Amino acid sequence: MSAASTWVVLGVILLIIEIISVSFYSVFFGIAAIIVGLLTYMGVFDDLPTQVGVFGLVSLLSLYLFREKFMDAFLKKGQTFTEFVDEHAIVSLEIGADSEGKVFYRGTDWIALEKNGKAIAANAKVVIRKIDGIKLIVEEI
Repeated sequence: MSAASTWVVLGVILLIIEIISVSFYSVFFGIAAIIVGLLTYMGVFDDLPTQVGVFGLVSLLSLYLFREKFMDAFLKKGQTFTEFVDEHAIVSLEIGADSEGKVFYRGTDWIALEKNGKAIAANAKVVIRKIDGIKLIVEEI
């Protein structure tokens, strides 16, 4: 396998790792490896130390310049999801005083916690007060 092919394969592997990890680190190294592979294929440089140097420079420069912008664009920090708030649900699995239970809402069971730390029996009606990740914080009606 040629040096150019090796760089491109390394870049694709790093991009696949990024898809799995969603850390916004590997994507910059993957793109840099593909760029080095293309430049090597075009004959811009042939020696390994230059290839590694360009790879490092492009990786770190793009990481420094673009990582925060990528994270802001894709993760959208600071947004609060409130679509379920003040909606009613039915307890499908008892919610303990200090433990999780489940509520049936919109055709599926959701992990739920009671807002004030009180137990709620199965089949009780509740109102959703807050969303914490994938958990619904509820209060008995």
